[in-house]
Amino acid sequence: MLTILLLITPLSAEVDFSRDVQPILNKNCIACHGGVKEAGEVSFIFRDQVLGKGKSGKIVVVPGKPEASEMIARVTTNDPDELMPQPKHGPRLSNGDVETLRKWIAEGAVWDEHWSFSAPVKHTLPSVKNNAWPAHWIDNFILAKLESQNLTPSPAAKPSEWFRRASLDLIGLPPTIAELDAFETSAAKDFPAAIEKETERLLASPYFSERWASVWMDLARYADSEGMGNDSNRNVWKYRDWIIGAFNKNLPYDQFIIDQLAGDLVSGSTLDQKLATTFHRLTQANSEGGTDDEEFRLLAAMDRSVTTWEVFQGLSMNCVQCHSHPYDPIKHEEYYTSLSFFNNARDSDAAGNAPMLAIPLDQANYPKANALVGKISELEQSIYQQWSALDAKTSWLPVSKLTASSPTAEMSIVDVKGFAEFRATDNAKSGSIYTLDATPPAALTSLSAFRLTYLPKDLKKALNDAEWGASLNHIKAEKITVNGKAEPLKLVDVVADEAHPLRDPLNSLKKGGRGWGTHYKFFRPRHATFVLEKPASMASGETIRLTLKNGGTYLASFPMVAKRGRISFSSDPGWIAMQSNSAIVTARTKLEQTKAALAGIPNIKTPVITERDPEHSRLTSFFNRGNWLDKGDVIPASNTPHVFPPLKAENVKPTRLDLAKWIASPKNPLTGRVAVNRFWLELFGVGIVPTPEDFGSAGVKPTHPELLDTLAVEFATEMDWNIKTLLHKLVTSATYQQASAGSQMLHEKDADNRLLARGPRQRLTGEMARDAALTASGLLHSQLYGLPVYPPLPPGVWKPFVDAKRWKTPEPGNPQRYRRAVYTYWKRSIPYPTYATFDAPTREMCSKRRMPSNTPIQALAIMNDPAFHECAQMLGQRMNNSAEESIQEKIALGYRAVTSQKITSDRLSELHQLFLELQQTYAKDLSLSKKLAATPEQAALTVVASVLLNLDEAINR
Repeated sequence: MLTILLLITPLSAEVDFSRDVQPILNKNCIACHGGVKEAGEVSFIFRDQVLGKGKSGKIVVVPGKPEASEMIARVTTNDPDELMPQPKHGPRLSNGDVETLRKWIAEGAVWDEHWSFSAPVKHTLPSVKNNAWPAHWIDNFILAKLESQNLTPSPAAKPSEWFRRASLDLIGLPPTIAELDAFETSAAKDFPAAIEKETERLLASPYFSERWASVWMDLARYADSEGMGNDSNRNVWKYRDWIIGAFNKNLPYDQFIIDQLAGDLVSGSTLDQKLATTFHRLTQANSEGGTDDEEFRLLAAMDRSVTTWEVFQGLSMNCVQCHSHPYDPIKHEEYYTSLSFFNNARDSDAAGNAPMLAIPLDQANYPKANALVGKISELEQSIYQQWSALDAKTSWLPVSKLTASSPTAEMSIVDVKGFAEFRATDNAKSGSIYTLDATPPAALTSLSAFRLTYLPKDLKKALNDAEWGASLNHIKAEKITVNGKAEPLKLVDVVADEAHPLRDPLNSLKKGGRGWGTHYKFFRPRHATFVLEKPASMASGETIRLTLKNGGTYLASFPMVAKRGRISFSSDPGWIAMQSNSAIVTARTKLEQTKAALAGIPNIKTPVITERDPEHSRLTSFFNRGNWLDKGDVIPASNTPHVFPPLKAENVKPTRLDLAKWIASPKNPLTGRVAVNRFWLELFGVGIVPTPEDFGSAGVKPTHPELLDTLAVEFATEMDWNIKTLLHKLVTSATYQQASAGSQMLHEKDADNRLLARGPRQRLTGEMARDAALTASGLLHSQLYGLPVYPPLPPGVWKPFVDAKRWKTPEPGNPQRYRRAVYTYWKRSIPYPTYATFDAPTREMCSKRRMPSNTPIQALAIMNDPAFHECAQMLGQRMNNSAEESIQEKIALGYRAVTSQKITSDRLSELHQLFLELQQTYAKDLSLSKKLAATPEQAALTVVASVLLNLDEAINR
């Protein structure tokens, strides 16, 4: 019951806005006077509006003068037309609420921001009556709250209970019998010392990383498929391995943040840091025909922005797309300043998974590959800069006389600022061939290069609404003499207007090659320069004919065909001379060699984030009412919401890296709080803030605010963002060591155990349930990292819509069949049944916590799922083949392997009786037993094993 969690503030005490006033406004006023709807031009979200005038012209709140404040007049009037809230919207405020508002105004209407927007501070330890109970300072905060509620902590858990809980919490696996025996022997001598030693061992275990990677994968919306439409395969498992590696190396949490948000922008970034940005590429993509690339590109960018705020700041930002935040002081336009950090990525929905990074299969090759990746980028940039320097001093002569024709497109010529532009109608077909006859300017006597520029049809509109682009599959150039003879002009080079084009522009010189273009949508003019092998002399009356073969169709609906373009000529011999320039030749040779060396390392192409070059950066616009098709003003340089400490950027225009460093700063008021609350939630089943997805004013207040803030400050300072240090502190606390059993009175008073008067008790996740069964049966294969795996699947489940990827379960006995659940192939449209049954999300979006349930389907899954059935068979064999002599001893062994506890006499009696009945049944009908095992006795033990795996003690921690 929530009422016990809040200490009642005496009316004589000074009114606190965040504690006393804001809850009244949120409950009764915000629906009509918040960030969504500002009825009567009144909003109770922002202080300046509360102290201002409403539509009536009256001041809402006059500090120090309740009688002059329209708020008080409206909540006390007897006129139903003037009363607030209106009767149709809810009951009038209680006398107590009115007095709180009146007293708040009389005291000056002091306005404090919500607690979570203020920097956390360390608090002095509260005094407690039972000084012998705390193991360290965390317990003082817990005990002080318990004593204030006249409660006492529960007794300490049995060694086996604590050990099972800690093992499952820290490494996601139950302890083995040998580990249990060793721990209980140590605990009998010195329980605190045994806990300390075992905690260190568990934290050092490689299994630790797999357990916590699974938690992070929910937040990162990790999946091995794209999600929308065909839900095609996406090779991102190397990012999953990165997460596991980060936890194994105990990467500090602040660096963990920076690498995922902006590892590509870190100076001298490692391959791991570049790979970490796959965090941003786990957004859903839509490869269906007819979809609008810009819509889904924007959806991905918005998802990245929103997920960043949800994961690292515990704030919901989705609704701010359409209006100011309903409850928190975050303005509508601030959604778009945040979006601008993520709107300049090079990827697009239409481009599939590009850009991709070649990640070596062998991690030992990461440094070598990263050096090659850096060298390729450096060489491409060097080559581009040399061409740009030549381009900057080239005098380009516009073609003002042009004819255009095509057998499959309607062509026209339009004069624009000295250029004769060719235009094609919107119905131009894919693969259309354009023939352009250009009359050179009179000043041109020799041609060395020409520039082809593609433009959006409407430049002003395109800045906010990008147009479908074009692909030049092939280009041919000819000189048409005065007598009409066509002389071919050999083209030897294509120079794009960017250093790192998506595709090799030189492919446009090959027949059928997808080369230079504006893939896939573009919003400003783009050009390429085509260089002749040798100068072509131009006499009066001669023309240049260009034959352009446009690209095919993208997604079966959108022809990659140029709709508008212009041509310009140059006689500068520098373009031809550059072909033999030693610096260019050497750089290009090295570039090809470096690319070949990188390709020679066995690798998997993995989508990552990279930024567009500044000259091709996008503009971010305000969406009117959240509609991306209705764009308003352009948003200036990126920034963070005004309610937070300002972002001090290292650049004039803040970058994604600046944002990442701001989030990872100890001065950020939310990062530390959100992080420690998430780890607390995983260990205790409920967070100090019970709503980890919402640290705003609509979320539930922290049950132990001083503890939360002290933990947050220590995590970011004394602990230096060390995750293992934090977890060590939590699991060795007296709070965590309590027995989980509670009295009926305690259950009625605090069913969710928010006060922590007992130890945590949680249901296993689907992944833990499978891993625990594999452990108990002896089947678990301990290999770390690697390709996704395909464990046994119930028949009829795997029926993908289009994706041809098959579910190939390895044969029994193959170790890959028994890998940990974290490696299971995750298809969003077809979730693995057991995990879904145990409340795993589909990971289409970021999931901040799993909502646990207890349904009969879970029991049916454990009893009937092929994967669990195989575990039951092997556990039955383990029991049968053990050194124990009697059936009772064999059953007791199986019970301990599954539950980590020693079996009680009543449990043993029940299970033994079940075994005897089953053995008799199978002895009478061998055809039944042979479906399970070789003998009736083994078959009976298999069923007993299945029962053991389904016990309440087995599926809880």
